[in-house]
Amino acid sequence: MTRIGLQLLYPFFKGNSLESEFGFVNYYHCHPINRLLHIITLPFLIFSLLSITYSIDYRLSLLFYIIYCTIIFIIDIKSGLAFLILFALVFGPAKILSAQGILSIFYSLLIMLTALIIQGIGHYQFQKAAPAFRLFEAIFITPTFLMMYLITNHNKTFWNDVKNETNKWKQVLEK
Repeated sequence: MTRIGLQLLYPFFKGNSLESEFGFVNYYHCHPINRLLHIITLPFLIFSLLSITYSIDYRLSLLFYIIYCTIIFIIDIKSGLAFLILFALVFGPAKILSAQGILSIFYSLLIMLTALIIQGIGHYQFQKAAPAFRLFEAIFITPTFLMMYLITNHNKTFWNDVKNETNKWKQVLEK
């Protein structure tokens, strides 16, 4: 973890550390189907955002790509690299869709809405809880958590700390 850069993001955290933030996210995404639905819809959300920004101006799309991946890199380098690859994979199709003009924004919004509905189903049907609706957490922390969950070893001290923080959030949120 790049702890110095990460300190710049602490004002956006609800908790007092990355482990605490991930504990919060883990609490709201502990049901395996809810987590899977979030993982599946993540590329579609990125695709739709890239398509919308590219439809407006390709420079806006590149700026979004750079800023988003930079923030993820600050949180976790491996996840930042994974997101660079994910963005690269969906950038071409997003560019192709954006050639449809104004229709591309409509299609992109439809894709985004569908992905968000699927995530909502994950929360309400499987997690049995509403999403947390915290903007920074939804845009950056949850995707990073999901990516790290997919690509890292869960037996490390970091993940044990996340489990401990999850239990703390559970005690606080279930009162």
